[in-house]
Amino acid sequence: MIGLRGLLGLALGGALTAGAGAAVLTTSPRSEDGGTRPGASAPQQANAPQQANAPYDARYHFARVQFEVGGGGRGFGGWGRRGGRGAPWAHDYPRADRNFLAILEETTFIDTDREMSNIVSFEDPDVFRHPITYLVEPGFWQPSPEELENLGTYLRKGGFLIVDDFRGPRELSMLEFYLGQALPELSLLSVADDHEIFDTFFRVDPEGLLPPYGGYPPAYYGVFEDNDPSKRMMVMINANNDIAEYWEFSDRGYYGIDLSNEAYKVGVNYVVYALTH
Repeated sequence: MIGLRGLLGLALGGALTAGAGAAVLTTSPRSEDGGTRPGASAPQQANAPQQANAPYDARYHFARVQFEVGGGGRGFGGWGRRGGRGAPWAHDYPRADRNFLAILEETTFIDTDREMSNIVSFEDPDVFRHPITYLVEPGFWQPSPEELENLGTYLRKGGFLIVDDFRGPRELSMLEFYLGQALPELSLLSVADDHEIFDTFFRVDPEGLLPPYGGYPPAYYGVFEDNDPSKRMMVMINANNDIAEYWEFSDRGYYGIDLSNEAYKVGVNYVVYALTH
């Protein structure tokens, strides 16, 4: 049986090498289409041009949420509103999305197109074609009333939203405010360590799963039907966290392979949970 370490090499086309410490993945020719070193300045991030979306079919497609840039984030002034290669919603795009799809395809029977990452908006009715959506940098998110109404409808109809790549209480409070507008009857609740989302496909232990982000310890929050954690989770929030950072650079050797493995396991669990609930 091939372990996850071997699957990383197969899926991303990299060769496992022994470095000073944990083994890491070498650069994959498949992934030379975007991204820079971790911590790159804003204009360098997401430097690959946006592709056309994959056609609607029965397969799972990664759906990244595009949004207007508000002023409440961490002060990246001058970024484009909705477009722009350095826009906050495009952090780690497209390398993280494609690398994750490769791992998802290799470790599960979920049918997907590992080369395509779709860009969606809650202003667009087509968002309802995607059972799972992925939102990053919510500190810059400033949704319109129409977007919030569509988001609430999307989640009540069975959609699942993953929120990632942010840190600090201010950004969490802003996210909580807007989710409260979309779902006024529901609240953010802490996700217990023994919740099934951490044991849906891979068993992961959220306690100490990934290191602090920006000096804040990772925390996990959810929005549940009827505010009941035993019922369907509608939103999964990775607070003080950035799992896509590990996806993006898993074939570059910037992080230990164990960290990338755990980040991939979390992402696979989220998708499997959402598709089965």
